[in-house]
Amino acid sequence: MTLSYVLAPEPFWILLNSQGTAAGGGKLYTKRNLNIDENKPVFDSAGGTTAYTNPILFGLNGVAPGPFYFEVDSADPEETYYLEAKDSAGLTLWTIRDFAPGSGSGGGGSIVTNYVPITN
Repeated sequence: MTLSYVLAPEPFWILLNSQGTAAGGGKLYTKRNLNIDENKPVFDSAGGTTAYTNPILFGLNGVAPGPFYFEVDSADPEETYYLEAKDSAGLTLWTIRDFAPGSGSGGGGSIVTNYVPITN
């Protein structure tokens, strides 16, 4: 038997306004990074069968249900996402260009640093 471990996607996303409180009723627009005039869907399952609405609607508590599965095409790694979050009034909260979800490798490596307090 061979076991694999995969980093799970975030269970939900939250939008915050410039005051640091929940941006209730906010929206997340998901576009193609190579052409931000075109929508690029985000899916609710790893099978990519059902896409969320675009924009993705956030509740009054600033939370959107998840998980979000972003489409990745290994044959076209340049095809990433442009994300734009807006509050309920339509004002831009933030944007991210060239968003591509990580592989979830877990990081680490063979180098370990230990903190050893020394008193002189």
